[in-house]
Amino acid sequence: MVLIDRVRPDSADHADDFYGLYASIKPLKDHALDTFLFIRHDRDNELRGEITSHRGQLKEYTLGSRFRGKRGAWDYGLEGAFQFGSRAHEDIEAWAWHNELGYTLADIPWSPRLGMEYNHGSGDDDSSDGEVSNFDNLFPTNHMHYGTIDFASLRNLDHVEVNLTTKPAKRLTLLAKYHWFFRDTNKSAWFNAGQGVIRASGVNASKTLGQELDLLAKWQISRHVESGIGYSHFHAGAFVKDTGVSDDANFFYWQTTVKF
Repeated sequence: MVLIDRVRPDSADHADDFYGLYASIKPLKDHALDTFLFIRHDRDNELRGEITSHRGQLKEYTLGSRFRGKRGAWDYGLEGAFQFGSRAHEDIEAWAWHNELGYTLADIPWSPRLGMEYNHGSGDDDSSDGEVSNFDNLFPTNHMHYGTIDFASLRNLDHVEVNLTTKPAKRLTLLAKYHWFFRDTNKSAWFNAGQGVIRASGVNASKTLGQELDLLAKWQISRHVESGIGYSHFHAGAFVKDTGVSDDANFFYWQTTVKF
């Protein structure tokens, strides 16, 4: 595990180890089934538990499976993961779920693909019972999967997405996504893509975090150079309005990637 330091050169945390087993088979043509077990062991004995007096190590196991495939114009995928183990001598019991469905209209101009997704990361409905139930979105950020602005992670989250992808030209891809974000439980916080707390739980507040529109154009200039320009707008939902400042957010970016 490498720790990011904004002032000094980054250094490894030799007390935090990560292991994994991953197996994949193809039971049918254009289909794959993956199974995985990820193990994280942080030997820092001062990690905090839910109960203030609890200190100890993290021993976390993530066991899951993923099925994905394509038949004709349809593509689809399912993935589930269960987490167990202990943090500061408190039991971990969390889970996550992902499913997606898409349809490609290959016979019309621009070959548009229409898609939808649902993602769930469990939340903790009792932050003082000594049982950790917020799903750990391992080593974030997972940028762009839950909105480009990174206002959400797979942790105390219910996420619905519809998307449209088109190719007006061989090297040009246009992508539009619309997201709806909700907290799994109103007794846990709103977490950003890095699993940092944006807002505390707000037990009497709404579960509705908001909605986001993402627009992106990608141009493959050459084999080694790709450029992209994007715009995103986050519309603050009832939870944001219930708990403080509730301005909408706008995000504009342009990036170019060079690969050697």
